[in-house]
This record gives sequence, structure tokens and C-alpha cells, in this order.
Amino acid sequence: MNVALPRGVVGVIRTTRPDHALTVARGWIRAGVPGVEITLTVPDAESVIAQVAAEGGARVGAGTVLDPARVASCVAAGAAYIVSPDTCAEVVAEAVRLGVPVVPGAMTPSEMSTAVRLGAAAVKVFPVAMLGGPAFLHAVLEPMPHLSVVASGGVRVEQVEDYLKAGAAAVCLSKELILADAVERGDVDGVAEFAASVLESTGVSAVDM
Repeated sequence: MNVALPRGVVGVIRTTRPDHALTVARGWIRAGVPGVEITLTVPDAESVIAQVAAEGGARVGAGTVLDPARVASCVAAGAAYIVSPDTCAEVVAEAVRLGVPVVPGAMTPSEMSTAVRLGAAAVKVFPVAMLGGPAFLHAVLEPMPHLSVVASGGVRVEQVEDYLKAGAAAVCLSKELILADAVERGDVDGVAEFAASVLESTGVSAVDM
């Protein structure tokens, strides 16, 4: 995978409240989560990205990016990488033009290869659980080991190691890393402690950028 992308576990933030997104992102950074993906379903997502990116810590990316204009606004806000649920040639091209790694979503081997040919730094296999989980990744990567893949969609904490052993460079978790009560209180330390305990349980807790 491109060195600018996080490896191991990537935390994906989806919430309707920007203040909750900030609390989660700050907690995950404090816990050492290798990557923090803030999706554009978060209201004022670019503002959240800008605040988190300015504070440093884990590498911050933008997720659910569906059009080239949002690629540019997210990069301007400080996003270090771009993630999409699908493969849109225009989104990939804009990220490549701006020199930012892009990880489009794909399901089939043909879609994955197409994304790489367009210039993707890695491919998000989504929704991976419905496709067959680690066994599916292993089957795809056996004849196509050149692909860098991120497993996303329905991943369970206890499967993280299996996905990495199957060949995934990174695995996406979301609510699995969140302690809802702590988020509601704005308790960054509480979020961090819970996320750190989850990371430790996966066996891949070390930050690897």
C-alpha cells in the first residue's frame, strides 16, 4: 500500500453531529488508531477534517467522497487520503491530479483492477462481509497479489487478524471502536481508553503509518 496510507486498523466516523465526530476523532488519535476516516455524511465534514488534521496524530482521511469537487475541498481542508464506496473515474483522477492517495470501493476482481489502472493507491473491498469475508480476499489476492486492499463493511473485531492474514493492508472499523456514552459526554479520554482496549484485542494495536 502507498506509504501515505495508514495500515492496520482504520476508524471510520459516521455521525450526524460534528461535535461527536470531533470527540471520536480526538479519542481515536489519542488511542493510537493508525487512521481516522471522516466521512462526508458528517455535517460540515470539511471543517471537522480541518480541525482534526491541524491537531496532528493519526493520519486523517475523507470518506464517502462521491464527486471531484469534494475531493478538492477535502484536500484543502487537510485530508491526507480520499476514500469512496465506489470507483468513480473522475474522483480518482482528481485525487491523482492533486497528488493525494485515493482508495475507491470495488467488489469484483475486474472492478479492483480497473481502480488500480485508474491510479488508485489501494482498493476498498466493500461490502466485504457480504462478499465472503477473509476467504473472499484470500481467493482474490492469490492470483492478484499486486493489489493493495482495504477490507470494509461488516468487519467484526474478532476478524481483524483474519483479514490481515488474508492479505488486507488495512481493515475498517466504526461503531466497534466507539463507546457511545463517552461520546455523548464529550469524554475524549473515555473514547480513547475504549478504542485502545479494542485495538489491543485485535493484536494489531501499534500505529503503523
